[in-house]
Amino acid sequence: MKAVRAFDASALTLAAVACLATLAPSHAIAQAEFFAPTPGIRMSDFPNIVLITGDHLRWDHVAANGNDSIITPHMDRLVRDGTTFKFHFTVGVACAPNRASLMTGRYPDAHGVISNGIKMPQDEVTLTHVLREAGYYTGQMGKLHFWPHKDRDHREAHPPYGFHQMRLSDEPGPYDDDYGRWLWAQGKDVREKARVNMPAERPRFEHYVFEGEDHTTHASWVATETVTFIEDTLSRHPGRPFFVHAGFYAPHPPLNPPASALAPYRNRDLPPRRYSEEEIGHLPSRLARTMTALLETPEDTWDSYRRHFYAMVTHLDHNVGRIVSAVGAAGIEDRTIFVITSDHGDYLGDHNLVSKSSRPYDGALRIPLVFRGPGVPSSVSVEELVEIVDVMPTLLEMLGIPLPKGNQGMSLVPAMKGEPGRDLIYMQATNNRMIRTKGAKYWIDEGGEEVLFDYSTDPHELRNVAQSDSHSELLDRMRVLLLRKSISARDPLPERIRPY
Repeated sequence: MKAVRAFDASALTLAAVACLATLAPSHAIAQAEFFAPTPGIRMSDFPNIVLITGDHLRWDHVAANGNDSIITPHMDRLVRDGTTFKFHFTVGVACAPNRASLMTGRYPDAHGVISNGIKMPQDEVTLTHVLREAGYYTGQMGKLHFWPHKDRDHREAHPPYGFHQMRLSDEPGPYDDDYGRWLWAQGKDVREKARVNMPAERPRFEHYVFEGEDHTTHASWVATETVTFIEDTLSRHPGRPFFVHAGFYAPHPPLNPPASALAPYRNRDLPPRRYSEEEIGHLPSRLARTMTALLETPEDTWDSYRRHFYAMVTHLDHNVGRIVSAVGAAGIEDRTIFVITSDHGDYLGDHNLVSKSSRPYDGALRIPLVFRGPGVPSSVSVEELVEIVDVMPTLLEMLGIPLPKGNQGMSLVPAMKGEPGRDLIYMQATNNRMIRTKGAKYWIDEGGEEVLFDYSTDPHELRNVAQSDSHSELLDRMRVLLLRKSISARDPLPERIRPY
């Protein structure tokens, strides 16, 4: 690998300011093809950006983050060569809200996508809009999930949201989207081997071995489309920086890894599930009722399901490696920023739960965040609290590009250098709110039911102490913090322009 050179954003700041329109959601997004930089500043001085997202990928599904049981050599290499944030969190605990927050740097209440099933407003300013205005060539490959995908004709045009090119597939096989049509082009047999049930028709704990060839999986297709975009952009737009989002569906269920990815896990020890026989008894009544469905699940079912999940992660990692290798083969690795993250995690047996929800557990909330590339410190592990809304401000500071109005994130460049992160994490859902500090977590729903975890005595979130007299002071403090955060996190748009 080539040595990573330091990237000097200050040299590009004037160029960025000159070519970037001041954007806000009330402003119609210009779709100009290219803004010329200030004379003397070359667009080739800007680094390329490869944003890679998984789905259901939680923070400890990267081996280098502390899980020796999972096999992720390519993501591990990016961790070794870059900076990993071990306490990075979602802000919405569902696909669409967090993807919208990742791309806008705004909380769900601000951009309006508070749950799945809501269209991302087309007047929201995304990271892609800002980069395109600054001169980047932009591409979306795979899962974006800015629109609901149920009851939609996936052959119809999708709003561009600032992308020059889009290859969209929000599910791994049931639709005639770009992936489905690509499968048909390979032949009816290839299409049928890759087909999966519609989301509402999938049985719980669905897991099996992918029937087709490895190169026809959804993850492989996303990597292939991403590599093709990179190669075509370098050929057709030499000297122009690119931004590409590789939106992987894996390891989202249904769990159908290829046999090659499952084989290493046949006899491999997995970490223990985190649960307690008594934990439901400490929860408020409504929440407790939602925690009982899987209590009688046999351990061998959990074991088989988790092995297939780990195999999905390993297959994802293999295809991340393909993208990294293509960048290296093109000779641009030393001027390309890689970012790896996810929209949310998966309980995967912890608390006898599976998938994700707006319950108050880190399994769904805590996700990986890795930066690698010019200007990023190598072999750095950050344990400060950070949120998914912070990705956009971080990248723009690294490029010397100002934030658009309405952005609610904070740059993580200082945290990469040892400075503090956030005081607390804030999560919004349709029927509850939650905050998390380094020492505690507080959750309240619309009915007033409360959950409080004290990490000093309960690091795995197994005992709700909201009703404990000995924790009344902590409970009051967390209530006040949530109230204050809910006020400060209000949408800053539209701006107040006059005193009256």
